[in-house]
Amino acid sequence: MKASEIFLLCSGVLQDLANPTGERWPWAITAGVVSMTDLFNSAVREIALQRPDATAHTEAIKLGNGVMQALPVNGVNGASKTALRLIEVIQNMGSDGLTPGEPIFISAKDAMKAFDWTTTGTEIDNYAYDAVANPSTYWVYPGVTTGENVYISMTYSAEPTSITGPDDDVPLPETFAGPIKDWILYQVFAGDNSDANFAKAQHRFNAFYQSLGVKLKADLFYPKQVKVVE
Repeated sequence: MKASEIFLLCSGVLQDLANPTGERWPWAITAGVVSMTDLFNSAVREIALQRPDATAHTEAIKLGNGVMQALPVNGVNGASKTALRLIEVIQNMGSDGLTPGEPIFISAKDAMKAFDWTTTGTEIDNYAYDAVANPSTYWVYPGVTTGENVYISMTYSAEPTSITGPDDDVPLPETFAGPIKDWILYQVFAGDNSDANFAKAQHRFNAFYQSLGVKLKADLFYPKQVKVVE
């Protein structure tokens, strides 16, 4: 799906279709003017913040020494993207990042402290993460022995890719097209411009968050989750 498909819908609502690229709200980045591309990138960033799964990415990451670990950064320790939030640590991936090993289980950091905090090794058993207290850091147990290559598989919310113009692909699943449109229109109606309208801005703002919530409920229900019975 191209960004231009969403721009067309927004321009239609704004009655701004005097030419194919909009008159008051140009589609392409334009010096000194807020464009649809600028508003689109703002929408994608907001969605990534509210719905980390929208930019979920899974890959093998090399750990640093010790217990405290930093979230992936593009080009560092095998990471292909920069992480905004940690979603899940899955399993050990050996010393080469290619050898699937034992699963890694989530734990509370205080519970991990009950063990010998200075223990190190080459295979991780548990991890802890607090997205509120420190979203850029997570903890592993045992800590990684200095100088050893230890890889784990993880899923994280990646920093979204910004588009450069209307011909670029939407960097999120197409099911987020509706919320993107609502956020763009919210920003237009909430701004200091000829289209400003508080009531319309509030409507689009509410529609944005409502659509994200409805989609979340649907994603959680389908496919039907398997209930584990002890």
